[in-house]
Amino acid sequence: MKRTSLLNAIAALALSLSPLVAASTAAAADLYTVRGVHVDVTAASATEARTIAQGKGQQEALGELLRRLTLSSDWSRLPQPTDSVTQDAVRGFQVASEKASTTRYIADLNVAFRPAAIRNMLKANGIQFGETQARPALLVAIYDKGGKVQMWEDTNPWRAAIAKRDLDNAMTPLLLPVGDVQEFGLLSVTQAQSGDKNALADLGRRYGADDVIVAETVAAASGIELTVNRYGLGDTPAIKRTYQTLDEAAVGLMGVIGDQWKRDTIVAPGTQAHMTAVVAFTTINQWEAIRKALTATPLVNGLQVQGMTTQGAEVQISFRGTAEKLALSLAQANVSLTQDVNGWLLQAR
Repeated sequence: MKRTSLLNAIAALALSLSPLVAASTAAAADLYTVRGVHVDVTAASATEARTIAQGKGQQEALGELLRRLTLSSDWSRLPQPTDSVTQDAVRGFQVASEKASTTRYIADLNVAFRPAAIRNMLKANGIQFGETQARPALLVAIYDKGGKVQMWEDTNPWRAAIAKRDLDNAMTPLLLPVGDVQEFGLLSVTQAQSGDKNALADLGRRYGADDVIVAETVAAASGIELTVNRYGLGDTPAIKRTYQTLDEAAVGLMGVIGDQWKRDTIVAPGTQAHMTAVVAFTTINQWEAIRKALTATPLVNGLQVQGMTTQGAEVQISFRGTAEKLALSLAQANVSLTQDVNGWLLQAR
């Protein structure tokens, strides 16, 4: 890159500093939207049923959002989503689908919340929360009832229960494979159950996913027995839980996967740190990738250009938490933060 072009890039960096915090809030906005909240209310009239249902749906969405951002061990301490608390936090909602009779109202709602209101609510209750969204993981759903095992079948009820959840906006977003003929050949039920890493990785590559999660449920006399295994960057020991229904198991699955990620990324309040780092880039596109990653990372709350080096730029970063958690957060946007004898280095992957 020519020196003049590099200087222009540095100037662009300086101009981007002011909106950094606001942009970080916008980048995390999807975490503060809850989709597909189902309501079904019967009342004296359709109008009354609609009013009750939409209020109830927004309260349910707030409860789901608070659980999404926090560890399951803190759920018993979460504030109750009363009508007044909910209305103070809601930014708006959309009706995705609705049906009504003279006395009944059925709908699916998408509810968006004000991030500042949610943060203040959790801080006031002394509850730590996360705002760093992981890269999507691929989820393979296996259902076993009486020895009849389903994985790719369209009639797989476990896959259907998971699909009803808000997979896109979760702390760890989930992708469900299409299940076409080619995928039948890539991964068999036996390979999925035995944890064949090569076959699972081949399937993950189709979706650009480094992590593949195998979630198997068995319909037993005691209930729905769930076993979760994770392969790839996030290999972890198997997790086992028992639920009463597949829908409850789907909620539990999202909580289990979310907890794994939140333990790695949640930052205690008031933990502020600073670092000086060299931003290495040779093209404007590389710089844009790094700049966007810094802008979108909720942990970063300040950035200053210290000067220009032969490698690119030298910047001062103010952030919450530890350098390790900042590096993990940036890695979700394909930017590496590493340290050697010369100090901290930021590079696009």
